[in-house]
Amino acid sequence: MNWSARRLNAIASITKAKYYLEIGVNRGETFFDVHIDHKDGVDPDFRFDTQQYASDTTRFFNMTSDKFWLSNKSTTYDLIMIDGLHTFEQTFRDLLCSMRFSHERTIWLIDDTVPSDVFSAIPNQSKSYHERKKLKLTDLPWHGDVFKMVMAIHDFIPVLNYVTILNSDNPQTIAWYGRRPAFQPRFNQLEAISRMSYFDIEPNASYFNFVDEASAMAQMKNIFESDE
Repeated sequence: MNWSARRLNAIASITKAKYYLEIGVNRGETFFDVHIDHKDGVDPDFRFDTQQYASDTTRFFNMTSDKFWLSNKSTTYDLIMIDGLHTFEQTFRDLLCSMRFSHERTIWLIDDTVPSDVFSAIPNQSKSYHERKKLKLTDLPWHGDVFKMVMAIHDFIPVLNYVTILNSDNPQTIAWYGRRPAFQPRFNQLEAISRMSYFDIEPNASYFNFVDEASAMAQMKNIFESDE
């Protein structure tokens, strides 16, 4: 079981999630290990035979997320995983569109929100790998520029609260509906956020709300179990 499935199952256990949506299923490494009653997966290029696993409670949508949001197939989800194109623009659009299919206790897990180095932060995968190979780097981590999402949430979606898991497997951001009474935009321009680079992360580290995985799950438990 990978870190995404582990975290999703932990959150589902806390919130008693029944409906799950995953944007960017690929080979299903996360999707198949998530233990939730009803699961929807969206991907324009599934790397497995979806008909073999489809059922009344497990649905696969062979399309882009943009088309999925405009279809009549979506439902209201308790838990949403966004792991798509590794670009800020698409990830931000997916989050905004998914809010239409959420409720007050919905939780989002957004993948790849902290790149491991400057090459990992390049949104084009081919270019990222090319730059690594020029320096004879053998490892191939790739997160894209999804890190900008954290600043976009901070500045433009004050109805969402969030933490970013760091120092325990792949960095991911958990978001949920919650008041931020001390809300104050940092950039206040989407264009300025879109121009951020890897080197802007450290000066703005406080806005990521970094925690370790255990602390993140403890916070979810405190919020959602006390809310019942």
